[in-house]
Amino acid sequence: MQRPVLVGEYELTLDAKNRVAVPSRLRVPFLEGIYLTKEPEPCLGGWSPDEFASRLDEDTAATQPGSAARRDIKRQLAANAVFLELDRQGRVTLPAKHLNYAGVTHDVTVIGAQDHLEIWDRARWERYLARLEEEADATAVEHAT
Repeated sequence: MQRPVLVGEYELTLDAKNRVAVPSRLRVPFLEGIYLTKEPEPCLGGWSPDEFASRLDEDTAATQPGSAARRDIKRQLAANAVFLELDRQGRVTLPAKHLNYAGVTHDVTVIGAQDHLEIWDRARWERYLARLEEEADATAVEHAT
């Protein structure tokens, strides 16, 4: 079966129980559950079980088997991840420590990021996009001269 490519940007809100709906266009890979991770930007990543296993393999591939670096990578990713199941309405309850890490309060943006989804505080996402656009403009000017 071909892996779905997750794309798009969706503006949503957290409800009073810290639940957010996984957009229906992104939902199929997560029907068996979703691994929620802390990403560096900071935002939250949502990975299907297969993609999470692939990410663990990819993140550790550059290190020597049995090395401290490999153990550190595994520990950091696994300890900061949580497995969640979607409810009947396609929602997941986001843990408070993950919400605090990503600065997510009420307004969120969920994006498809090819092999996973990301959950952003909407204002942080807008700042991130503005920065990307500024960098792209600067690169375009640089290449034009």
